Amino acid sequence: MTRAAVLCVALILWTALVPVAQESTASTAADLVSTWTLTSVERGVSGEKPERVQNARGLLIFDAVGHAYEFFTTASRQQPETAQADPLGMFNAYGGFWGGYRVDSAQQRITFKAQGAVSIVTQGREFSRSFAQTGNTLTMTSIDEPHAQGGTRWAWQRVPTIDHLSPFYRQAVGFWEHVVERRVNVSTGAVVSESKRAPSVIVYTPGGFVGVHFPTLNRKPFAGETPTADEARAAMQGYLGYFGALTVYPGEVFHNILGGVSPAAGTILRRYADIKDNTELTVRLTPNGNQQVQTQTIVILHRLSGVDDMLPKQ
Repeated sequence: MTRAAVLCVALILWTALVPVAQESTASTAADLVSTWTLTSVERGVSGEKPERVQNARGLLIFDAVGHAYEFFTTASRQQPETAQADPLGMFNAYGGFWGGYRVDSAQQRITFKAQGAVSIVTQGREFSRSFAQTGNTLTMTSIDEPHAQGGTRWAWQRVPTIDHLSPFYRQAVGFWEHVVERRVNVSTGAVVSESKRAPSVIVYTPGGFVGVHFPTLNRKPFAGETPTADEARAAMQGYLGYFGALTVYPGEVFHNILGGVSPAAGTILRRYADIKDNTELTVRLTPNGNQQVQTQTIVILHRLSGVDDMLPKQ
């Protein structure tokens, strides 16, 4: 065999043995399933000089069956806004929603349909964001959503799953949609009052977080995209929304609030929890002993997804 032929054979063998570099693949809906915490927010990204927002923190959750939750705030950690003192300041410092989502992997775009939201403008609306995922970092940029303030970009970091989830913790994990709230007489069990809300949700994640969106029924729409002070105050009245760290004990859950419209950050909520047939969650608040007749609020929720739908792809 000539020297040229030997070199040719060697080149063919070397080419066959060297692995071909794999092309990067677009992220899919399955890649997004996880708990994510907010690391940064930029506004005005459609302009020349985006502005990084201080004090940004929040929670983003995707399950595998098409549900999403988001809550974020830029309120000062020392002196958070209040609806009474500064309704517009408070309204502008909070955002988020819960609802459905679908992913266009080719376009790297997520389309959301908000069922409940901090803002009545967002509630019931469909909007989209572009996204890019690199490892455990997810970046999303607003395209056509309300209150985008010249284009907003969020950066999120994936949260790992807690080791050795207890049986009750695994039962509790998932999206739970609000059905009804009842105030009952502790002594007799008689229902004193019953109420419902606009589409509302509690989410418990395998990463150790809890998210809540409880908007009130029949909130009045704003006259425009941006509310007046009176409209902002009315929109916040009675709205319960927050995210926090979750602690689970047998039959009990603790919501350790990290950021919220109401209750505020720093609040610890102790809730007694029962799960029936793995489909119905009953959350019991601490009884109110400040009245002649002691009452307790009971919230009943229906499961939308469970632990198998919430665990990130391995």
